Amino acid sequence: MKWLLLTLALPLVLIVGGLALNRPPLLAAPGPLERLRTYLTTNVAETQPDHRFPELRSPVIRADLDTARTALQAAVSGLGWDEVRETEDGELQAVVVSKLFRFRDDVRVRLEAGEGGTWLHARSASRVGKGDLAANNRHIQDLIAAVERSVPRR
Repeated sequence: MKWLLLTLALPLVLIVGGLALNRPPLLAAPGPLERLRTYLTTNVAETQPDHRFPELRSPVIRADLDTARTALQAAVSGLGWDEVRETEDGELQAVVVSKLFRFRDDVRVRLEAGEGGTWLHARSASRVGKGDLAANNRHIQDLIAAVERSVPRR
C-alpha cells in the first residue's frame, strides 16, 4: 500500500515542485485552470503583442535599437545562460538549463525598432517533454525583467 501511495504521490510532488521553482502567476488572467492546462501540455512560450497571458505580451523597451541590444546582451550575460550567440540577422540565441530536471531549453530573442522604442520578441522552447511546468514562461519573464533593469535610465 505504501508503494502505491508513493507511486501516485511522486508525480504530484514533482509537478508542484517544478511549478514552485518557476513561480508562474497562476492567479493572473486567464485564470489558474487555463494556466495549469497550458503549463502541463505545452513546452513553448513566446511573446506576442496580444498574448492571452499578460506577462507574455511583447514588451516595448524604452530605448533605441542599439541601446536595447546592449541591454539585451548585458541581461543575458547576467542571467548566466549557456551557448549564447548572435546570428547573422541579429537574433540572439541561448540555452537555458532548467533547475529541477536539468533540461535544456532553447531561447531565441529578436529586437525590432518601433514607435516609442524597441520591441522585444522572445521564444523559449523545451527540447524534450510535452509540458514545461512554466519553465519557458519563466525564462522569458526573467529575460524581460533583466533587460528592463539593464536599460540606462533617462
